[in-house]
Amino acid sequence: MTLLSTIQVTNLEVRIANTTLLSHISCEFKAGNIYTILGQNGAGKSTLLKCLSHEMSPSKGEVHWDNRSLEHFSYAELACQRAVLSQSNELAFSFTVEALVQLGEEVVQRPCTEASLVVEAVLTVCDLIPLRHRDYLTLSGGEQKRAQLARVLAQIWPNSPAKEGGEDFCGKWLLLDEWTAGLDIKHQQSLARYFKQWASQGLGIIMVLHDVSFAAQLADRCLMLKSGTVFADGDVNQVLTQSILTEALEMQVQVECDSKTGRPNVSPRLLL
Repeated sequence: MTLLSTIQVTNLEVRIANTTLLSHISCEFKAGNIYTILGQNGAGKSTLLKCLSHEMSPSKGEVHWDNRSLEHFSYAELACQRAVLSQSNELAFSFTVEALVQLGEEVVQRPCTEASLVVEAVLTVCDLIPLRHRDYLTLSGGEQKRAQLARVLAQIWPNSPAKEGGEDFCGKWLLLDEWTAGLDIKHQQSLARYFKQWASQGLGIIMVLHDVSFAAQLADRCLMLKSGTVFADGDVNQVLTQSILTEALEMQVQVECDSKTGRPNVSPRLLL
């Protein structure tokens, strides 16, 4: 079996002017798993994701991909290993959905026949076949989010179909910042099933989420941030407890163990 990729973060600190956004962050991510980064607004979730993707350089500390400093990677190298879906992905010019997805695929520079197969595959996965010729600017917010997700998926899509017991996405990472925003429940659930399938094929997935209930169903491990520091880090049952959620997120919540899945069932409560 191929050795799966690892991202290690050591004593990370991010300061902008006199404001500390992240402090003493140390954690590890192993491909083949789905990680969620949780926390209140301003906790440092997006900042950490930007450091992991090399969109932002830390003030102190290091990020290593497979024991190699992220600072030593060229952006061309990173573009073939990781795809990033940011919170905001605005376009100033008209593109058809298909043309937008092709932009993501062109990063890899596959042969034309193979490139067409990749575009077709990600359009199908993101339920965009009926919208492929639509102008991106005329789409709803949720449709635009799916089109942008298809674009980044094309960037890291495997060159060959899955082999039994194989790891098609091995060495690849998908970094997502609030990917559920604007998506209806149908597409959230459909894409989540794909994420689980791809993780089993070697893909490393790190996502920022606000929906704790969804994180409880989807994630293998959770990293909870509070005020720019690590508040909790572990598997979902270790992190998504009533005491941690109450203290870290300052939310009223009830947590029970789902008898079928063994995962925490998180129910936010509105107390009047």
